[in-house]
Amino acid sequence: MQLFDYKEKQPTPALLTTSSGQPVHVSQMRVAGKNFLNNPFVFESIKHEAMSKRPDREVLAKATGAHGYFEVTSDVTMYTKAKVFEKVGKRTPVLARMAISQIDVGASDLYPVTGKGLSFKMYTEEGNFDLLGLNIPVYFYKDPILFRDFLHSFRPNPKTNIRDPTSQLDFITRNPVSLQTMLWVFSEFGLPRGFRHMNAFPMHTFELYNNEGQSYFVKFSFITELGYKSFTLEESSAIAEYDPDLFMRDIYNSIENGNYPSWRLDMDVLSTSDLSKVNFDPFDVTRLWPNGTFTTVQVGRFVLNRNVDNHYAEVNQAAFNPTNLVPGILEPPDELFRGRVIAYHDSQNNRLGINPNKIGVNCPFYARTYNRKGTPPVLDDEGDAVSYPFNSFNGPVPYEDQSRPVRQLDIYQENTADLAGCKRFYNEVTATDEQKQRMIDNMANVSLRVEHSVIERFVALLESVDEDLAARYVNTLDELKRRVTLPQVVEDLDPVKLNPYRKY
Repeated sequence: MQLFDYKEKQPTPALLTTSSGQPVHVSQMRVAGKNFLNNPFVFESIKHEAMSKRPDREVLAKATGAHGYFEVTSDVTMYTKAKVFEKVGKRTPVLARMAISQIDVGASDLYPVTGKGLSFKMYTEEGNFDLLGLNIPVYFYKDPILFRDFLHSFRPNPKTNIRDPTSQLDFITRNPVSLQTMLWVFSEFGLPRGFRHMNAFPMHTFELYNNEGQSYFVKFSFITELGYKSFTLEESSAIAEYDPDLFMRDIYNSIENGNYPSWRLDMDVLSTSDLSKVNFDPFDVTRLWPNGTFTTVQVGRFVLNRNVDNHYAEVNQAAFNPTNLVPGILEPPDELFRGRVIAYHDSQNNRLGINPNKIGVNCPFYARTYNRKGTPPVLDDEGDAVSYPFNSFNGPVPYEDQSRPVRQLDIYQENTADLAGCKRFYNEVTATDEQKQRMIDNMANVSLRVEHSVIERFVALLESVDEDLAARYVNTLDELKRRVTLPQVVEDLDPVKLNPYRKY
């Protein structure tokens, strides 16, 4: 109904102009048989369309977004001095971006083996505060060098331009640190029933400090207030044929109909003294904190109550960055976060130019810098202010914060895989036989086209986690191969080369 909503809001047509404001005459709307090079409307229309596309995001290209607010529901001032959390009832405007990883803009939302993103940009009086979450609580790797390798293994083959599950499973067998994340993705937690029913987790451990300079270490989580729900593989396959944009459509319609989606913001907390007592690395993004080692505190809730007016301007150009933090919250000390600092800045500058934070949707309430020029927009380019710091002419100066911790954590991380965590996931998180089988069915479906030697290595990896898991996987894959039959037209074309289910 969006087009009819616009018509009701705009009962009569507005005057059409060129981008410089020149009114367009009706004779300029058609140019067949005419010299159109002196027609500014046509010339501008063609040139603009040919040059208007910016590169899509590399990882989370297909997305939607909405506006709303964050409301503080608990007093957390003992943990942080951040003004966004300073009192119960305080509301802060937010922009949310919801996206699906490893698919192109036109692909189906219900592709089964993908991560889903949910990120919130909070427009605070101390600058923009971005929390970037994924729908699973553990991440694929912790060594930043795997940033490129992981993405390449899950992207189309460079020769065939077809997604290749062989390279995906090969990457996991060569980098077992990713296995636990993949188990989560293959399980019911990997295919939520739309964004509204999805939880999300900013992966890092942040350091919070209060007005007295006391520090706490926290993991944030977004917990859907509708309750988590998921699709089965059969349901998602059926829906994908009917509505490949289900995730996008569902969140839009729910907001338009006044059924505002909401998430609770929780944080798991460790004190500074706890760091010396725990027997695990609390900064390892590939592992869960064991139950009983932390305190969970409710902070507030996010509510989305307004759809964007223009997707390109407010979602495509939105730039979320994990380094966008506020006083009272410090950068995580893990190595992956340091790698993301490079990746996010470079990818945003590649997509949006060197001034992404001067684009309307990214503009903070207040910003004063010494940065000048660059690709538009430049806004007022800092006007007539002095253009270098430590000057004698009242240019912007940094603030002082006596409560900010002066010591810096130096952590040592190894690229070891948490196979014990994988075993706990299989036996405790997927608690029922039905949940286990559902995950294994998804794994087997993805494995149908995988080369046999890679399957053997994958089975060996699963055996090192749990023998029952490996045996079920082998039996399910064998049964699936026996059941699958190719259409006759494919068999007729070339039964050897085109049969993707043959054993190599």
